[in-house]
Amino acid sequence: MILTEFKDMFKAACTVAAISGSTATTSFAQQAETASSFGCVGLEHVGELPSIEGLDGVFYRINTDLRMNHPFSEQTVSQIAELSDRLAENGTTLVYVPVPTKSISMPDYLPDEARLYGFDLEVATEVHLDILQRLEAVGVVAVDAREAILGTPDGELPFFRADFHWSAAGARETAKAVAEVIRHLPEYEGLEKTEFESLPSGLEIAFSGMRRTLQEHCLDTLPEAETIAYQTIVAQDQALDGGDLDLFGADESANPLTLVGTSFSDSSINNFAGFIAEYSELEVANFALTGGNQFGAITSYLTSEEFETSPPRFLVWENPIYNNLAQYGDHPMRELIAAASRNCTAPLAVQNDAGGEGISVDLTDYDLTPDDTLLLDTNDLASRSARFVFLSPTGLERTKIIERAERVTLTGRFYMPLSGLWDGGPTAVRIEFDNPSQNTPSVFLCPNQSKDET
Repeated sequence: MILTEFKDMFKAACTVAAISGSTATTSFAQQAETASSFGCVGLEHVGELPSIEGLDGVFYRINTDLRMNHPFSEQTVSQIAELSDRLAENGTTLVYVPVPTKSISMPDYLPDEARLYGFDLEVATEVHLDILQRLEAVGVVAVDAREAILGTPDGELPFFRADFHWSAAGARETAKAVAEVIRHLPEYEGLEKTEFESLPSGLEIAFSGMRRTLQEHCLDTLPEAETIAYQTIVAQDQALDGGDLDLFGADESANPLTLVGTSFSDSSINNFAGFIAEYSELEVANFALTGGNQFGAITSYLTSEEFETSPPRFLVWENPIYNNLAQYGDHPMRELIAAASRNCTAPLAVQNDAGGEGISVDLTDYDLTPDDTLLLDTNDLASRSARFVFLSPTGLERTKIIERAERVTLTGRFYMPLSGLWDGGPTAVRIEFDNPSQNTPSVFLCPNQSKDET
């Protein structure tokens, strides 16, 4: 009986809508406008980007901007500390820059609705500060971008209204904080300084996937991701031969500071690298990568020939605080640590497999532990993935794969940790490639020890 009445009501509603479609549309528009300044409806149900509308056209992502508990375990802190230590042994100081969420950076624009999702500004701020304090406690140089961004002058917004990236103003204030930290480090003394200046180049509009997605649920046009763009050049009184210095010059070996990070850094509109150069007075090589997520840029750089032959004095790693460094297990961080150690100097005998599709290495003469790592150098840039098939003393096989994402720069180097295998270690490994190398690949053993222990 109840089901029959429901069907009848549904049919009646559909009939009314069909007869007076224009009236229904108008009613929908009026309802949307009363709930939103831009006629937005259902933003909290937008696929992978559920959002809420704040004040003055500022939008926040529910799953990230309103998150108060970021995945940052003690193991992650320990691994970043080990990475920092290994870099320091080779003369590079790691400067970690966790990008804060938009909610704790622009709290004045949050709507009351944020509380319905459990958001508490005080708790969210303490969580952010706790991560910084834990990093500093183990000797990692970390930058509080949140405090810097809160100091953005009135009249400027540090983040775009309908996008999660920072504007040039937010990038500038963060760059000031990065430079301030670097200037107070003893390693800064003695470096060659260059005076830079950042000049406004006019109003520009950045592409925003978030704005485009949200716009489909709004009647009126959402604010563009616009900002005053800047170009950083050598100050006029220091210009070389009257010309401009190539800030991100072709010869990275001359740069005392390298920047790796995400789309927050890989943007000419934000000019984050340029502002760092201006306020630190150091030349900057920018290896940031849009779409590389938390590991794309730093993995590309630390496995590159540029880093191997000429490591920088400072390595600035920008990474949004909500990016989980343990998302893919311990392998990505283990790979970075092994690359930073630069102690993969023990070559292993390599045999070509029949058909030339891979290589094999006999490991029976090596006392291997789960803390050790193998370095595969294909000696070309063709391969995007490498498949390691390990063999146990009893003939068991276990496969581990390293695959570089589509946007990651290929370097031909793959660091494979020996974790997750057998207690006695593997007796052999067969390595296969997605694209066979035109050269003879090399394999090296990377023992888990610092240079001081060798």
